[in-house]
Amino acid sequence: MAADFDEPVFDDDFVKGAMFTEPSARERLRSPSRWERWRMRRAARRAMRADRGIGLRRRHREPSHRRAVLQLIGIVILLFAISFALWWWNSPRQPEPVQPILPTVPETPGPNPAPSTAAPQEIPEV
Repeated sequence: MAADFDEPVFDDDFVKGAMFTEPSARERLRSPSRWERWRMRRAARRAMRADRGIGLRRRHREPSHRRAVLQLIGIVILLFAISFALWWWNSPRQPEPVQPILPTVPETPGPNPAPSTAAPQEIPEV
């Protein structure tokens, strides 16, 4: 059900619950209680255990420039190897015999006389 226009969207209880208050200077100066110290020690032990677990696995580091270059070179070599393998796979295993293409000459000359192989005696003027 939609709120009426005259009603506020957020009531006072909502605003009080949403307020964030910082501890006062006196609260910050006092030492933590026994219970709080126990919780902090427990959290620190859990963090150390988690670090040891990460130590067995590979820790997350920012990759170096040299490593990035080597990875790029490796990727280029891999792509070249794949393209060469595909070319090799698709190439024919035995070359097909080449059949020479010879000009065809009609056996019986038609109405046109056959061209002579003799060179003309004189060059006609144009």
